[in-house]
Amino acid sequence: MSKHDIYHVRLYTICAKLPIKYFYIIHNSINLILRSKKMIYSYRVFTAFRFLLIISAMLLISGEAFSDIDGRTGRTLKSSANGCGGCHGSRDASVSVLISGQSAVTTSHTYTFSVTINKAGKTGAGVDIAVRRGVLGIVSPTLHLQSSELAHNNNIPMTGGQVTLQFSYTSPATAGTDTIFVTGNATNSDGNESGDSWNWATSFRIDVSPPPKVLHLTELIEGFYNTSTGLMNGDTVRVYLRNNFAPYALIDSSTSYIDPSGKGNFSFTHASNALPYYIVLRHRNSVETWSSSGQSFSGDSLSYNFTTSSATAYGNNLKLVGTKYCNFGGDVNQDGFVDLTDITLVYNDAVTFVTGYKPADVTGDNLIDLTDIVLTYNNSAAFVSLQRPF
Repeated sequence: MSKHDIYHVRLYTICAKLPIKYFYIIHNSINLILRSKKMIYSYRVFTAFRFLLIISAMLLISGEAFSDIDGRTGRTLKSSANGCGGCHGSRDASVSVLISGQSAVTTSHTYTFSVTINKAGKTGAGVDIAVRRGVLGIVSPTLHLQSSELAHNNNIPMTGGQVTLQFSYTSPATAGTDTIFVTGNATNSDGNESGDSWNWATSFRIDVSPPPKVLHLTELIEGFYNTSTGLMNGDTVRVYLRNNFAPYALIDSSTSYIDPSGKGNFSFTHASNALPYYIVLRHRNSVETWSSSGQSFSGDSLSYNFTTSSATAYGNNLKLVGTKYCNFGGDVNQDGFVDLTDITLVYNDAVTFVTGYKPADVTGDNLIDLTDIVLTYNNSAAFVSLQRPF
């Protein structure tokens, strides 16, 4: 390799270590020197090389002093134990750096988070924000995205020693946990490294869950349903999901309101698509009712209607009221049977004129009277009871 080639290699080795904006400045300057017709080639190269060394030293020193003006990444606990300590001294625990946002999120959804930097007596701030698995995005215009992390564009002015910055977080596509890391720097806004104070935020853990599975349920409750209006007195129902094989383990449960049309939506966080579950209905004074077979969610959704046929319930355990099938009422003590015990409970409340939202109110009209006694007696006489696969 010739001496000229060695110069070229050294020149561009040094250039490669500089930020790209400085590389182009020096590259263009060297070309001007090399094009000079007043120097022999070797002298031109030597002159260019000396010029480069001087300028590089100036830029590198300047870069060390002022590179934080447009932010640095790799300063959070995700990847560094030094924080901003290489430039801004040791960590200052009196600097408050607080991350705010949802600690439980759904996969592949975007949320807005914020970080607040607080230090009395300081007038500016810098920040580095990183995440373990998700994707960060810009909300506050004072931030920019660099190497998948967020950093400040320039020294960010504080008001009263405090500033709050917002950013977006898009959760990963798979469930699990994630962590957001932040390092904040509180500055005196003089453009120098000295006199600034930095600290880490407490790492922010996020639980990432798949989207909830939603059951769109239609059911009617015997005593609550009015055949004249086709509506019922709305009430709260709890739905359980169980495996469709022995021992029929409980997978999840959800409580929701069944409206006068008999419809309600129930959300489940532990269910999965494409797996069959028995749908189990429980109401404060109705007989527990199971679906006839296992039902599966598809695309996080499942619709099931108990009112169209007795065959929709396990053991055909529904009562035809008018043209609709309803859950049997009268199981006041929720033991799975409508019997003398239930009749006695309703009778005792009726003779003492009990009113309000009570288990013995099997018609849902907030009044316990002869109507409730008769309905309970009739189902007891018919030996109505829970039907399930075990």
